[in-house]
Amino acid sequence: MAEKNNEYMIDVAKDSTYLNQSDEYRKLYADWRADPDNLYGYQFVHDMREHTYIDGKGYVPHLAEVAESISLVKCCGIMGVALLIMFLIDLTWYLVCLGAYPEMSNYVYSSQIGNIENADFSFIMLSGLVGVARYVVPLLIFFKVTKLPKKVAFPMSTRRFDLLANSIVIMLLIMVIGRIINMFLPHIFSIFKVDTLYSVLWFSNEPRSVIAAFIFNCIAIPIVQELLFRGVFLQIFRQFGDLFAVLSTSFLCALCFYDITYYTQVTIYFIALGVITVRTGSIFTPIIMSVISHTMNFILSYTVLAGLPQAELIEIVVIVIIMGISIVAYNNLLNEKYKILTVSQARSGMRYMKKTQVMIASTSIALWISASLVMTFVIMRLL
Repeated sequence: MAEKNNEYMIDVAKDSTYLNQSDEYRKLYADWRADPDNLYGYQFVHDMREHTYIDGKGYVPHLAEVAESISLVKCCGIMGVALLIMFLIDLTWYLVCLGAYPEMSNYVYSSQIGNIENADFSFIMLSGLVGVARYVVPLLIFFKVTKLPKKVAFPMSTRRFDLLANSIVIMLLIMVIGRIINMFLPHIFSIFKVDTLYSVLWFSNEPRSVIAAFIFNCIAIPIVQELLFRGVFLQIFRQFGDLFAVLSTSFLCALCFYDITYYTQVTIYFIALGVITVRTGSIFTPIIMSVISHTMNFILSYTVLAGLPQAELIEIVVIVIIMGISIVAYNNLLNEKYKILTVSQARSGMRYMKKTQVMIASTSIALWISASLVMTFVIMRLL
């Protein structure tokens, strides 16, 4: 981490490296972090020859941990505010639905399979617009407040575009594993009288409603979701280490679904998206992966919910094909040429557990987590 012209100087922002990113990305990120007016950039410049006397420890070198902790607290604070805004949008729409659309829902539950009502076109349109707004509004606020450079917030590297095809297959594999799990979950949770979540979509037999549901579920919402979580959130937290950035944003993203039966599988789904985003260096990769996996899930779910002949057989055939192809894709991603399934841990003055504690202790994030868990129990369906 030492500068070439002075081996004693430490400049954390300038000396940080980011996998598969361009020199422009690194420079913009370093300049943003080193800006003295920036409240959210982790910066630390120190002459290693300088020491501070600490009673009981003697003379010790200045530590970057304090500067890192301060920056992390501020980043967690503004992210918590953004998530609370998302929650308020969700809560408002939930209350509106109770009054205007009491029979409608953004979710399809296991008990509804084979006996599901068509969603109104007006409900699908309004719910879809709200679904987009719940990501766009906090995205714009977070982006405006942090002033994160656009090319850092939404990186567009093409260095590892060759990994896209294999990454898509792995994403589809995670999706079908989730569908397989959903075949068994209803039996397990029925013991506790809990109606499990089958899918996140709106169902209708009306052509224009199907088209609207497809556009929102498979294109619009996945895109803005990735721009928020694998874009601004993930990128700003990379200054604290890629592993921490991927795991923390994946966990928080999973909580946005407000369903206890869905948390595990969507967390794994988002971790995969985060890892591949870091390893490919482009926001386009998770967007394309998310759109394709949502589209496949949409098609399979509609064949089942519409009661099409041999729907279960079609789903089984698709699952077998994807699992077969995924073996080849997985081997490609593990070989010496790619090495994608690893995330480097940047040099940091804070341990991972300490960072996690700082994040959870953030007032705004703790408040949002509490609110999301309450919402989870409020909207939980019982048998």
